[in-house]
Amino acid sequence: MTTHKTWSAEEKLQIVLEGVAPRANISEVCRRHGISSTAYYDWKTRALAGMKAGRKTTTGGAEKVLRHENARLKKLVAEYALINDRLQETLEGNPLGKNDGGSS
Repeated sequence: MTTHKTWSAEEKLQIVLEGVAPRANISEVCRRHGISSTAYYDWKTRALAGMKAGRKTTTGGAEKVLRHENARLKKLVAEYALINDRLQETLEGNPLGKNDGGSS
C-alpha cells in the first residue's frame, strides 16, 4: 500500500520556485520531490493565479495607504502655511490678535 504525502502551501510554493529558476529541469525537480509533472504544473498554475489575484488586492490596499498619506501630507502643509503666516505677521510688526495697528 502506497502512502500519499500531503504538501503544505509553503512546500508547494518552494517546489514551484525551484522549477521556475533559470535552467531548471522540471523532470528533475519532480523526481527529487516525488511528484508528477502534472501536479507540478497544476501547482504552478494555481500559484500564478494567486499572484494575479493578490496583485489586485494589493493594488487596492496600496491605493488606500496612498490616499491616507496624501491626506496626512495635506494637513501638514496647511499647518505649516498657518505657522508661516503667523511668523510673517510677527516679523512685519503685526503680533497675533492685534490687527488694529497695535493701539490696544
